[in-house]
Amino acid sequence: MKMVNIIIGTLVSAVLSTIVILVISLIKLMFTHDEVGYSSSFFNSLFVKVEENTEGWDLYTTLGVNTDNLTPIILTIIFFWIFYLILTKVNIDRKKIRENVK
Repeated sequence: MKMVNIIIGTLVSAVLSTIVILVISLIKLMFTHDEVGYSSSFFNSLFVKVEENTEGWDLYTTLGVNTDNLTPIILTIIFFWIFYLILTKVNIDRKKIRENVK
């Protein structure tokens, strides 16, 4: 049961870390994009599209995730998951060594 908790915990941490990176990338893209058109970020998986002369608006902005290109997001989650699993394993091993020394 302990191993299942470690796997699920590190997966949740990996997903949250990836979401933080995606939100920061999207905010940066949103505030640095100052012209009409299409702009993308995070290996073309996030986009900002600005249109002008739409009904009722001077500028209309669309933010989103490019569902045709989810590979960078999935690879980032997998990378962080493996990284967190390795860190957790090293931490558990170090705790066991400390307990055996005492």
